[in-house]
Amino acid sequence: MNNTTRKALADFTESLESVKGQLDDIRSQYESMKEEIQALADEEREKLDNMPEGLQNSDKGQAMEDAANALESAVSELESAIDCIDSAIGEIETAAQ
Repeated sequence: MNNTTRKALADFTESLESVKGQLDDIRSQYESMKEEIQALADEEREKLDNMPEGLQNSDKGQAMEDAANALESAVSELESAIDCIDSAIGEIETAAQ
C-alpha cells in the first residue's frame, strides 16, 4: 500500500468516526424524545383508565384514547429509528476496523 492509499484510508476512517459521533448524538436525542413521549402516553392512558367507563366511551374518552395511541405509535417509530441508528453505528465500526 502506498502513501496515497494510506492517507485516503486514514481520511475515510476519520470521516467514519465523525459520522459515528453525529449518529451517537442523534441517538441520544431520539432516546430523550422517546422517554418524554412515553411519559406523555402513559399519563394520557392513566387519565383514560381512571375515567368512569361511560366517559371512556364518550367523544372525549375516544379522543384521549386516540391521543394515547398516537403517542405510543410515535414511541414505536422512534424505537425503530434508534434500532436503525444502532445498526448504522455497528456498520461504521466494522468498516473502520
